[in-house]
Amino acid sequence: MPKNRTKDLLEQFLWGSKKKHSSLRQQVTRIIVVCCISAVTIQAIVMLTMILNQYVSQEKEDTLYILESANTRMDNTIQYLEEMTLSIQHNIGVKKFLTTHLYSAESAAEQLKTVTNLFSERNRLDTQEPFVEKVYLFQESGRAIYNLYYPATVSEIERDEHKFSKMNQRFLEQTRAFYYELEENYVNLCLKLYNEDMDSVGTCIFALNRAGIEDIYSNLDKMKQCGWAICQEEEVILGRGSLEMLKKGSLEHTMKTGFGLTLYAAISPWQVYSSLGTTMLILVVISAAIIFLVSLLGYILARYFVHPLETIAEKIKLVGKGNFDTKLGEYRAEELNNISEKFNEMTGYINMLVTEVYETQLIATQAQIKYLQAQMNPHFLFNVLSMIEMKAAVNGDGEVREMLFKLSKLYQGKIFRKDQHFIRLEEEMEIVDFYLSLQNSRFGDKITYSIEYEGGQEDYRQFLVPRLSIEPSVENAVCHGLEPKEGNGHIHIRVAIQDKKELSISIRDNGVGFETSSLSYHREDIGHSHVGIYNTDRMIKNLCGEAFGLSIFSSPGEGTQVLIKLPAKTQEEEKEGSSYVESDGSRR
Repeated sequence: MPKNRTKDLLEQFLWGSKKKHSSLRQQVTRIIVVCCISAVTIQAIVMLTMILNQYVSQEKEDTLYILESANTRMDNTIQYLEEMTLSIQHNIGVKKFLTTHLYSAESAAEQLKTVTNLFSERNRLDTQEPFVEKVYLFQESGRAIYNLYYPATVSEIERDEHKFSKMNQRFLEQTRAFYYELEENYVNLCLKLYNEDMDSVGTCIFALNRAGIEDIYSNLDKMKQCGWAICQEEEVILGRGSLEMLKKGSLEHTMKTGFGLTLYAAISPWQVYSSLGTTMLILVVISAAIIFLVSLLGYILARYFVHPLETIAEKIKLVGKGNFDTKLGEYRAEELNNISEKFNEMTGYINMLVTEVYETQLIATQAQIKYLQAQMNPHFLFNVLSMIEMKAAVNGDGEVREMLFKLSKLYQGKIFRKDQHFIRLEEEMEIVDFYLSLQNSRFGDKITYSIEYEGGQEDYRQFLVPRLSIEPSVENAVCHGLEPKEGNGHIHIRVAIQDKKELSISIRDNGVGFETSSLSYHREDIGHSHVGIYNTDRMIKNLCGEAFGLSIFSSPGEGTQVLIKLPAKTQEEEKEGSSYVESDGSRR
């Protein structure tokens, strides 16, 4: 939707149709309700975002902790298996069985039962079932000894020995360090045993309890869109869910462990988000209830605050019909009570004013006559000065003629061209020069001056400045800086340009100076000597922007410096109609 269309719809909702005005109560009610609903909605969105973010973060942490716990439990059992393997390799009786054919198999089997100790607590899972149920050792020649957790019949032992013997042959045909075969009830692990010279002396086969392994990850099986896997390289030995699902787009925990195994446990993020449904519903219902209550409260407040204004409007209509005896009552609100008092005073005075129309008109006429008499025609003053100047020239008084010429030019520059906001810099400086020349003629060496142009006066002919933006500060320096000073005084004016963008005019005097802390830019607080400074500063800011104006540096007995900053505006830019808008929004 276009921006203007959206704005029109919003204004129409708040203020009503342009063709038909809505009541103040309706407008205030809409504004309060819209503000309340907006504030509560924003707050609700922020709170929902914060709560949901915190909830999701906590859920992710809890979920990752569950995944990590399952992998850690599995890693602990594998560490136990590694320790058992080391014990088998370092047992003297077992080594003799594996390295010589003369050692008794019965003695070696007893040694194997001792080092494996399948009945130890570390071999039992939470269900009190064993992790390792069977251990078989095979010599290079194929001769075997074993240790079993559960008792078995002779036929079962013979079947297991035959099965594991075949498994050993398949393992020896592999090049892997570890070989796994999966059965219905077991995960069989085959690995080679080595002597001190790292020569292969036999094979060890562990029959691991498959149900016990799956029980370690049973907490994950209760969760939807969750999976786990025990992998050798990229081959899944045991698990639930595909390896691609576990690795992609999931919250996962991966752990490298012994015997070349990698443990994966993962859950889909949607499982975490799906548990937020009830929480979000509760928060939305609470937010909607708050919005409704706040809107109702806004409507009640609007009626309460607008009712006095409606009464005032009705009273004003009565006054408009000529009933000047109507009065307003008292109100608790100070502002409304002030309106009531002023309204009552107004209606009380209207009758008196009506009866005194003639006297009022007479007073106004007399005031206008006095005002007109107090005015002096600038053209008449300029013409008189010109006439006196001509008479001085006829009488041969060159000094008086020069002073009258400068005085007339000074008045011409200050009075005429009121509608022209900008003049050339050289014209403004001519006014300054006329004024200072007259003061020099008046006071002699007591007031001297110098004007300096950085780079030469010709470089500044093309610039325009606000009319009377420099002369008032020069006049202020003479009147309040040099005239009260004992002894001679000097004013130095320096014109410079900075970065081809700003004109800098420095007006420095060695007069009496003053405390700049006493200088206030509030119109009602400034003293008489600072009125010109205030007016000049405000004029420059109004014409050029807040970035420009006056800066004052002074101290008692040390003199004063007024620094005027103006835009470097040329006549060509004035003709092109440049608005001189700075990046901060101020005009140049």
